[in-house]
Amino acid sequence: MNIRPPAGAIAALFVALAASLSAQQPSAVDLTGVLQRAGEKVSEFFTRAQSIMCLEKVSVQKLSMSYGAEGPARRVESELRLAWEPSPENPTPTEARTLRQVVRVNGAPPRKKDYENCTTPEQQDSEEQPLSLLLPGQRAKYAFTHSGRDVVDRRDAIVISYREIRKPTVDVTLVEDNEDCISFDIEGGMRGRIWIDAETHDVLRIDRSLVGLIEIPLPRKVTRRPGVSPYWTMERLDSSIRFRRVTFEDPQETLVLPIDSTQLQIIRGAGRLRTSTQYLSYRRFITGARVVPPQ
Repeated sequence: MNIRPPAGAIAALFVALAASLSAQQPSAVDLTGVLQRAGEKVSEFFTRAQSIMCLEKVSVQKLSMSYGAEGPARRVESELRLAWEPSPENPTPTEARTLRQVVRVNGAPPRKKDYENCTTPEQQDSEEQPLSLLLPGQRAKYAFTHSGRDVVDRRDAIVISYREIRKPTVDVTLVEDNEDCISFDIEGGMRGRIWIDAETHDVLRIDRSLVGLIEIPLPRKVTRRPGVSPYWTMERLDSSIRFRRVTFEDPQETLVLPIDSTQLQIIRGAGRLRTSTQYLSYRRFITGARVVPPQ
């Protein structure tokens, strides 16, 4: 016996199906406008954050093949501040950097040999700010697409995917006085997502990862040793930073600032490393301040 459902039921089913499919598709947004407003908020953030310092607590953990902890984590505490130098000739610099002064390593004041360790923030007096990619002078280096909506810390967010147009290049050096420590910088070849507050256009979260495998050529001083491969292969370099509102008093001011970040690095030939970072004890200064490098 064939049973034919009423025509009204079929119509209702198609309406529900269409609504479900529509909900799964990213709603249209003015991508250029969103990026412009987010870039303006980043410029404002860089300007105001120059008068702010915080305590950075980093845990660096070597991982086994099963991603379990391999030995104790190395813990480094540093004072951080932002460096960004607008001028009348260049009111919107293309890059901001985070300045770092190490104050404690594994609970004790840093020693000279701590700066010779390969897997710690002691090797980085400064580093590029990921938010710089939203500045007007940087956006042309990326391809952006709208990837829908999400919720971050109970805030409605616009999700933007991005990809660096430039193909990856690697600059490799040996750390001074330590031939067993290899330093490298990767330019290009990154992609990721940005979660932008739909109301305020503040960045709530930013993720980055490699587009594909990257070969890291090793210096001749290293490869001339017996059994050493001429290169490493970077398999993964994933990172994520979250931002949240922080309120200051006298005078009262609220800024969206980083609160934590994670990074997973997997290099074929050099092992696996997970870095977890907390940004704590934000404080604001009214007069000038600077991070003094170690003597």
